[in-house]
Amino acid sequence: MPVVIFAGNRPGSGQTTIIAGLLHLLRQAGQTPAYYKPFSPTPDSDPDAAFLSHYLDAGNPPTPHHLNSAAALDPQTAQEITAALTALDASSSIVLVEASQHASQLTSQLNANGPTTKAVLVAAYEKETTPSAVQALAAPFGDSLLGVAFNHCPPYRQEQLNREVIAPLREQNMPVLGALTEDRPLLAVTVQQIADHLGGTWVQDPENADATVDRFLIGGNIMDSGPNYFGRYPNQAVITRAERPDIQLASLMCETKCLVLTGGGQPTEYIRVEAANRGVPLISVNLDTLAAAEALQDVLGNATPHHLSKIHRAAQLVQERLEPLLTQTLTLAQGGQAG
Repeated sequence: MPVVIFAGNRPGSGQTTIIAGLLHLLRQAGQTPAYYKPFSPTPDSDPDAAFLSHYLDAGNPPTPHHLNSAAALDPQTAQEITAALTALDASSSIVLVEASQHASQLTSQLNANGPTTKAVLVAAYEKETTPSAVQALAAPFGDSLLGVAFNHCPPYRQEQLNREVIAPLREQNMPVLGALTEDRPLLAVTVQQIADHLGGTWVQDPENADATVDRFLIGGNIMDSGPNYFGRYPNQAVITRAERPDIQLASLMCETKCLVLTGGGQPTEYIRVEAANRGVPLISVNLDTLAAAEALQDVLGNATPHHLSKIHRAAQLVQERLEPLLTQTLTLAQGGQAG
């Protein structure tokens, strides 16, 4: 059973999202991948382990060890991690490991005493990123390095990343697997998260509270027609006063995932019925429209990868932009397929 360890250059580098996309693609290819997170700040209730284990129908995941700042991987912890991986061996063709610390030590330990282990460095984009900095992060993995995958690059910085970092690394024979740019669907939040963030109340029993939203539109005195204004984007939430049924109805005709009704008032019965027929939740907030919009400016920072639509989106992006990672991981899985 081969193991691929994913190491990030910082918290929030995107390891979970990339792993989720790979798990989906490997399953589509007929493989039986497993997921393991050996370290967590909340080992008894880690959301990544719970979500991906549920997605894989894997039952209760192995309990992670508590994330700490220890400088070295102690022998007992290494032995317990190896035992957990061995337990996954019986039903898996490959294990994808999300290691938030001790990644290089764990890679060396497993290669010396356990299954064939490769490492992927997930490098979240930073303006200060240089080829030498990436090489320094990758060096501890030695020959076990499968490659470097860049993530979270702003689209307008992609050409610069390619020219100033990726091209020089490839000239020095560093395996670069590709780069993912920032992606709105992956940064989406659910309707429930919006309601919680604003302290809102449901106007009627909520439907589709798990729907994702990646864009907010203010429904004010718009100059365009309703379809032209509200029909530009999918997965949107519209913020408008509760006393504006004209705006609410126009937005309901498009791909609106929820209405945030400001001012603390109630919508008309017609809007209630139309929203219920279309499965669009209505959230009432005791804020004016401008205050609600300002309060939502940072809500996308609460985004998590724990949504089936994000697994599918991550799989699409991995297939399109990290194809060498998919190819090499699939080759490893095929070589270690459980019999």
